[in-house]
Amino acid sequence: MNDQSQSDLQRAVWELQQREQITTTLINYCVNVDRNDPVALGEEVFAEDGCFELGARYAVVGRENLEKMFAKTLAVFTSTSHHLSNVRIRLTGDTTAESTAYVYAWHLSAVDGKRIDLWGRYEDRLVLTAKGWRIANRRLSAAGSDGWDNPPFDLPERLPNPLNPPSPAITKR
Repeated sequence: MNDQSQSDLQRAVWELQQREQITTTLINYCVNVDRNDPVALGEEVFAEDGCFELGARYAVVGRENLEKMFAKTLAVFTSTSHHLSNVRIRLTGDTTAESTAYVYAWHLSAVDGKRIDLWGRYEDRLVLTAKGWRIANRRLSAAGSDGWDNPPFDLPERLPNPLNPPSPAITKR
């Protein structure tokens, strides 16, 4: 193997390692939300000056404020279950990355036992810190919800439907 091939291989392995570490950070978010652990969310998931956008109108900035937000938000549920899928990661530099992941989040209200479901998307910007990859900015968009009146999140980006789409040719087999 020549020097260039060795260098390319090392870079490919490094990129795979970074993607795995980023995925672990995204999963740690779900685990720590479901454990009701705001401090771990702040320390293991978000950068010191991290930001959680609540749609285009509101944001919570800074680890201390994020921990307070999660403590307040999670206090109204007796249990939650967050599930990630369709994770895409793009390394934008050696210490920066962007990711998108779909989320299904199930919640059980502590007040009335009501079930609340949310289907959405996390769009994240991440930074590599001395303690690993952390979310610098998270934006949650909601494709839909059940049991949650007027969630404060924007809709995910979606192309408009065509006005009169043509029908495909269907053949019998």
